[in-house]
Amino acid sequence: MSSARGRRSRRTGGRAHLLAAGLAALLASSADAGAPPGRAAADWPQWRGPDRTGISAERGWLSGWPEGGQPRVAWRAEVGRGHSAVSVAAGRAYTMGWDGQKDTVFAFEAARGTRLWTHSYPCATIDTHPGPRAAPTVEAGRVYTLGQHGDLFCFDAASGKVLWNVRLPATAVDPEYGYGSSPLVEGNLLVLVAGVSGLAVDKSSGRMVWGDAGRMGPPASAVPYVQDGRRAALVWGWEEKGGRAGQGRLLGVDLRDGRVLWSFPWPEHYRNTIVDPVVGNGHVFITTGYVYKRCARLALGGGAPKEDWAGTSLLSYTGGCVLLGGHLYGVDAESAELRCVDWNTGRVRWAQGGFGKHGSLVAADGKLLVQTSSTGKLVVVEATAAGYRELRSARVFEGPKDTFTAPVLAGGRIFCRAYKGEVVCLDLN
Repeated sequence: MSSARGRRSRRTGGRAHLLAAGLAALLASSADAGAPPGRAAADWPQWRGPDRTGISAERGWLSGWPEGGQPRVAWRAEVGRGHSAVSVAAGRAYTMGWDGQKDTVFAFEAARGTRLWTHSYPCATIDTHPGPRAAPTVEAGRVYTLGQHGDLFCFDAASGKVLWNVRLPATAVDPEYGYGSSPLVEGNLLVLVAGVSGLAVDKSSGRMVWGDAGRMGPPASAVPYVQDGRRAALVWGWEEKGGRAGQGRLLGVDLRDGRVLWSFPWPEHYRNTIVDPVVGNGHVFITTGYVYKRCARLALGGGAPKEDWAGTSLLSYTGGCVLLGGHLYGVDAESAELRCVDWNTGRVRWAQGGFGKHGSLVAADGKLLVQTSSTGKLVVVEATAAGYRELRSARVFEGPKDTFTAPVLAGGRIFCRAYKGEVVCLDLN
């Protein structure tokens, strides 16, 4: 049948272009196809969502979660150890796990949890919390994954066929933590936090385009932004000072050639700059909560950034932060509190305990979806500076769990993942 369609396309010429345009429009709207009236669904195709902000475009999703009740569990799956978040696109959900000997990439039917394909490859352990840390990135019918030891793969998203794979240099990442960078697609490049100031490979072949892999980088991910009219990326770098000693640096990197535009010192120990920067209105917020214990907002543009304010108001270690309505929200690793912080001043507006030092969150439709890191509890909180207001809660995982991975909201479903390998899909449709 496919060859017959191909012959008809060649005969009809321009009609093929109309058909392709129609199919593209259909695919673009497919995420909303099953959404009830008054609600909007959206894909979550990469780490921290479509724009890498931790914010979903979904609306009206909370109506599917009964007040005082529990959302319906659509499916559960075991995928092996790791922190790899779920990515969702075109009705499929992807993640990664480690069984003690090999990494495996999984593709599930998002609605029912049917396993569509897997791909495994041998993988040794790392010292701290072994297992994949990076989330799959789905773009233009392909899936890109990065394993804990630098195994970078490109798959056909529908079939799981390996289109190419390369092994990144072992010298480009800390052996205790492994690679943790979720691939960022920028034009024809995949951009990773590794080496001295980031690495970029050709997304069609895996060939290295720019970057220096001769020294190690932190387990973080690149964040795109615009500086002086050019596409750039914020990358955590590392300046070696012998052994494991050194100093972290936040870098602005030109995406065309990897040239470092500026460098801002950030002396976290042991390459533990894990949390991605948060960009908003020409500024960037950075935070660490391991040894250095500091956060700051920097003003971007015109060379090296300048510090607007700094302090200890939000020390996120692994959980990440979101910016909504002029306020930052995140879990403070020192106090295990969910906090609301004024974007312009750094002042704490409110704080609520009980979320664990590795609690993580995303946002959608003016609400925070927060995963506690040790109790298995999922909490919905109104994103308002007026005070803490809990809207819903549910225990997703039974018993204490190491849950560092942020939940994902896509297509009216919430995907949660525990470190030891359990993935749970909650259906709000």
